[in-house]
Amino acid sequence: MKEGQITADYQRKRRELEEDEDILKNTQRTGEQLIQETLSDIYRIVQQSAIDSEPFDRAKQSIMQVENDYHEALSRAKKQLYQQQEKLEQDYRNDLQKANKE
Repeated sequence: MKEGQITADYQRKRRELEEDEDILKNTQRTGEQLIQETLSDIYRIVQQSAIDSEPFDRAKQSIMQVENDYHEALSRAKKQLYQQQEKLEQDYRNDLQKANKE
Protein backbone atom coordinates (compact mmCIF):
# COMPACT_ATOMS: atom_id res chain seq x y z
CA MET A 1 0.00 0.00 0.00
CA LYS A 2 1.25 3.49 -0.80
CA GLU A 3 2.03 6.10 1.81
CA GLY A 4 -0.83 8.35 0.70
CA GLN A 5 -3.38 5.56 1.08
CA ILE A 6 -1.95 4.57 4.47
CA THR A 7 -2.25 8.17 5.66
CA ALA A 8 -5.79 8.56 4.28
CA ASP A 9 -6.90 5.33 5.99
CA TYR A 10 -5.27 6.41 9.24
CA GLN A 11 -6.95 9.83 9.15
CA ARG A 12 -10.35 8.29 8.44
CA LYS A 13 -10.02 5.81 11.30
CA ARG A 14 -8.67 8.52 13.60
CA ARG A 15 -11.70 10.74 12.86
CA GLU A 16 -14.02 7.82 13.65
CA LEU A 17 -12.30 7.25 16.99
CA GLU A 18 -12.46 10.97 17.78
CA GLU A 19 -16.19 10.93 17.02
CA ASP A 20 -16.57 7.97 19.37
CA GLU A 21 -14.68 9.92 22.03
CA ASP A 22 -17.01 12.91 21.57
CA ILE A 23 -20.02 10.61 21.96
CA LEU A 24 -18.57 9.25 25.22
CA LYS A 25 -17.97 12.76 26.54
CA ASN A 26 -21.50 13.85 25.65
CA THR A 27 -22.92 10.70 27.21
CA GLN A 28 -20.99 11.38 30.40
CA ARG A 29 -22.19 14.99 30.61
CA THR A 30 -25.80 13.98 29.93
CA GLY A 31 -25.69 11.16 32.47
CA GLU A 32 -24.20 13.33 35.18
CA GLN A 33 -26.77 16.02 34.51
CA LEU A 34 -29.62 13.50 34.73
CA ILE A 35 -28.28 12.09 37.98
CA GLN A 36 -28.03 15.56 39.54
CA GLU A 37 -31.51 16.51 38.32
CA THR A 38 -32.93 13.30 39.75
CA LEU A 39 -31.33 13.90 43.13
CA SER A 40 -32.58 17.49 43.14
CA ASP A 41 -36.09 16.38 42.22
CA ILE A 42 -36.16 13.76 44.96
CA TYR A 43 -34.81 16.21 47.51
CA ARG A 44 -37.39 18.86 46.50
CA ILE A 45 -40.23 16.32 46.81
CA VAL A 46 -39.03 15.25 50.25
CA GLN A 47 -38.78 18.89 51.38
CA GLN A 48 -42.23 19.77 50.05
CA SER A 49 -43.96 16.79 51.57
CA ALA A 50 -42.23 17.10 54.92
CA ILE A 51 -41.94 13.33 55.17
CA ASP A 52 -39.30 11.24 56.82
CA SER A 53 -36.02 11.62 54.95
CA GLU A 54 -35.15 7.93 55.29
CA PRO A 55 -36.68 7.00 51.90
CA PHE A 56 -34.79 9.88 50.35
CA ASP A 57 -31.56 8.67 51.93
CA ARG A 58 -32.14 5.15 50.56
CA ALA A 59 -32.99 6.53 47.12
CA LYS A 60 -29.90 8.73 47.21
CA GLN A 61 -27.72 5.72 48.09
CA SER A 62 -29.23 3.75 45.22
CA ILE A 63 -28.66 6.61 42.80
CA MET A 64 -25.09 6.99 44.00
CA GLN A 65 -24.49 3.28 43.38
CA VAL A 66 -25.94 3.63 39.88
CA GLU A 67 -23.72 6.67 39.37
CA ASN A 68 -20.63 4.70 40.45
CA ASP A 69 -21.54 1.85 38.10
CA TYR A 70 -22.14 4.37 35.33
CA HIS A 71 -18.72 5.98 35.86
CA GLU A 72 -17.01 2.60 35.91
CA ALA A 73 -18.67 1.64 32.62
CA LEU A 74 -17.63 4.97 31.09
CA SER A 75 -14.08 4.50 32.35
CA ARG A 76 -13.90 1.06 30.75
CA ALA A 77 -15.26 2.45 27.47
CA LYS A 78 -12.74 5.33 27.53
CA LYS A 79 -9.89 2.96 28.30
CA GLN A 80 -10.89 0.73 25.40
CA LEU A 81 -11.14 3.74 23.09
CA TYR A 82 -7.70 5.02 24.12
CA GLN A 83 -6.24 1.55 23.54
CA GLN A 84 -7.77 1.56 20.06
CA GLN A 85 -6.26 4.98 19.40
CA GLU A 86 -2.84 3.80 20.56
CA LYS A 87 -3.06 0.67 18.40
CA LEU A 88 -4.09 2.77 15.41
CA GLU A 89 -1.07 5.04 15.93
CA GLN A 90 1.26 2.07 16.25
CA ASP A 91 -0.18 0.33 13.19
CA TYR A 92 0.10 3.57 11.21
CA ARG A 93 3.79 3.98 12.08
CA ASN A 94 4.48 0.33 11.26
CA ASP A 95 2.64 0.55 7.93
CA LEU A 96 4.57 3.69 6.99
CA GLN A 97 7.87 2.00 7.82
CA LYS A 98 6.91 -0.98 5.65
CA ALA A 99 5.82 1.26 2.79
CA ASN A 100 9.07 3.24 2.93
CA LYS A 101 11.12 0.03 2.76
CA GLU A 102 9.33 -1.12 -0.39
